[in-house]
Amino acid sequence: MLALPLERRYVLGPIGVSALLFLIYVVPDAWRFQLTFERDLIEAGEYWRILTGQLVHLDISHLVLNILGVWVMFLLFAEHAPRWHYVAVVTLLALFSNLGMLWFAPEIDRYVGFSGVLYGLFAWGALLDVYKKVRFGWILLIGVLLKVTWEYIAGPVALGAASTANLATAAHFFGMVGGLFVAGWQVSRSRIRRSDKSVTLD
Repeated sequence: MLALPLERRYVLGPIGVSALLFLIYVVPDAWRFQLTFERDLIEAGEYWRILTGQLVHLDISHLVLNILGVWVMFLLFAEHAPRWHYVAVVTLLALFSNLGMLWFAPEIDRYVGFSGVLYGLFAWGALLDVYKKVRFGWILLIGVLLKVTWEYIAGPVALGAASTANLATAAHFFGMVGGLFVAGWQVSRSRIRRSDKSVTLD
């Protein structure tokens, strides 16, 4: 039977992020538009948008889809980031995704949505699964690498609707890169700690 990670230390992070996404969605538009990713305004000094741009949604379907994504990532990878670690990982991935667009995707002037963080969480969790020898970890990791890299290079796969036309694949790609970087850093720290513990003094 599948054991769900429902302990307080695992659920508080996703609950907090979901509540924050909803809260930002329901505030007045004048406030919400102070948080979007806007290249010109960031370059003019409104640097908070580099982080908050990932938290803004302009329609309810987009919001619900991304909140569902938060909980899918929770079910897959919750045990990799208990307590404050979850907030730290989400914050780093939001920065990676938006800084990547700011520096390397000049064609993107405006962006909203949490999908860059979600793809980052997927890559992050899959790489940690591989490190911890979790079954299917390699399949998840290779799958996200192939999908996101292909869409970044060739564009999103057309599904017969206009919904993919404005998909910011750069946000997904740089979020994924951030996820790999953060997971790699965690793995390196874990190996260093294990190495330190194995040292014995004469």
